[in-house]
Amino acid sequence: MHFTEQLLLVLGLSMDGFAASVCMGVAAGRKIAPVAGLVSGFHVLMLLAGYALGAGCPDSIAHIYPWAAAVLLTGMGLNMMRQAGREEPQRSQGAALSVAALALATSLDALTVGVAFAFLEVPAWQAGALVAAVMGTLSLVGAAFGSRFGAAYRHAARLGGGLVLCLLGIKLALNCLGVVSF
Repeated sequence: MHFTEQLLLVLGLSMDGFAASVCMGVAAGRKIAPVAGLVSGFHVLMLLAGYALGAGCPDSIAHIYPWAAAVLLTGMGLNMMRQAGREEPQRSQGAALSVAALALATSLDALTVGVAFAFLEVPAWQAGALVAAVMGTLSLVGAAFGSRFGAAYRHAARLGGGLVLCLLGIKLALNCLGVVSF
């Protein structure tokens, strides 16, 4: 998997966390650094947990890894786009537990991406560093945006992220079929 594909995958994954950061930024006001740290921290931890799960799979089934990654990414992207239209319940201001629950819920997709990275033999340190950098930046920007402008763009961020994940999954499947080789 090329670095550009890894970056696109992480960007797609991060859109859900970005949207959550916008919403949390609305509730948190000017306290955006803890929101960004929580969201990106959960994403990195879940990614590494998924990586450990994927790395524990036996090599005898290695030929299905790219197919599994393609199915997981496409399914995750479709689910993200499906959920984009749903309204989330309002979070009460200062409710650290509900902020942590939202950060955990949006990071569950990172578990799947971690498995995909392990299947595709992307080094764990590289995957973790990339997610930390991208998600940290986007959650900080999202929380700042949310504290300033509100949650008006949450829907578009989730749709865009889901679309990117679907396209990457389809590209992996086409690569497995020998249709494309980039």
